[in-house]
Amino acid sequence: MAPKRPSTSTADSSSVPPVPSEAHSRRSTRSSLGGTGGATSSPTKDEEQTKTSSNGTKDKKGEEAQSTSKDAEASKVGAGKAGKAGKASKAGEIEQTAEEAEPAAKKAKKDGVYKRNDIIEDIVLQDENNSPVSLKSLYDASGLVIFSYPRANTPGCTNQACGYRDIHGEFIELGFQVVGLSTDKPGAQMNWKKVKNLPYTLLSDPKKELLSRLGATDAKKRCHWVIEKGGRLAEQDIGVKPASDPTNALNIAKALASTTKGKPTQK
Repeated sequence: MAPKRPSTSTADSSSVPPVPSEAHSRRSTRSSLGGTGGATSSPTKDEEQTKTSSNGTKDKKGEEAQSTSKDAEASKVGAGKAGKAGKASKAGEIEQTAEEAEPAAKKAKKDGVYKRNDIIEDIVLQDENNSPVSLKSLYDASGLVIFSYPRANTPGCTNQACGYRDIHGEFIELGFQVVGLSTDKPGAQMNWKKVKNLPYTLLSDPKKELLSRLGATDAKKRCHWVIEKGGRLAEQDIGVKPASDPTNALNIAKALASTTKGKPTQK
């Protein structure tokens, strides 16, 4: 008689876990989703830390932006104050410079620049022949009319010089020499004199030694000076027009003719 096989139903049922029911599975699914209606689960600890770090970064950036804005405003205020202080300082410097320059200007006018009735001191300049000419030798011989011009052989200067040329004889009859004066070199003076047939001496004053003492600090201005025999400055006119200048100087010479003795010898 064959032995009985042991029954496996009991062993199998005890070792295999029970299969969950469909309802239980649904409840478990809802629980893992964090509740009903498909809602998400609460944030984890790492997510909370990330969010906190993000918020901290935003707050830090906001503080930095606010600080930068305050610094910019402070910088503008400081620049404005510095600008006002700089302007005030500059104005003070200008005012101080003007105050310091005023006595110097008065001194130059008194001691350096000739005025009416002053005696003109001697100075030696080169003429168109590049020969030295003493100013004193000219006004000791006769009365003297000096006219200045910006540049030889230019339209306005030529008009002025030719005006003196055309009435040169009248100056001679009144006892006055005529002399042209500019910063031109002797060579330029000579060429101009030959081209325009100018009958009087042309003196070169490249360093403005005589021009500055006569008050013609701006060599571009046309001027004339009427000097009596002996060197007294009788009349001066700074900033004249080329066309009318010769006649105006002649009228002064006529007014002084009664006190001027001797007739000059022109070169």
